[in-house]
Amino acid sequence: MRCLVLLPLLVLPMPDPVKASFEELSGFDYSPGKALPAKVLAFDGKSVSISGFMQREVPGSGPVNEFLLVNSACNCNGTPKLNEIVFCTLPDGVTMDVLPGFVHVIGTMYVGEQKEDGEVVALYVMDADEVK
Repeated sequence: MRCLVLLPLLVLPMPDPVKASFEELSGFDYSPGKALPAKVLAFDGKSVSISGFMQREVPGSGPVNEFLLVNSACNCNGTPKLNEIVFCTLPDGVTMDVLPGFVHVIGTMYVGEQKEDGEVVALYVMDADEVK
């Protein structure tokens, strides 16, 4: 005879996100293959909170599932450097309009060279859980 034992579900609180800033993320001269600073690598795989300006990754209008988070409104200052961009992706099936002004994003950040066809296309990628 088998016995079914039900145990209470243990729910652990989520840790508060680590605060990151573009001052930290872009505060060094980057070139492909160059080691990233330890303070930047410390964000890898962590829940991170960061603020900046939303920009479309692809031209168009309407809601997006992916966007760029940049330190400044690049329309005024030209194209940002690779270490001045966080490539953000919303959960599957979630879209939102690009918000004007300063936004706050919380999500899991991944740090390191992301390559396509041998070229570095990103240093910072985030699975965004919250944008406000």
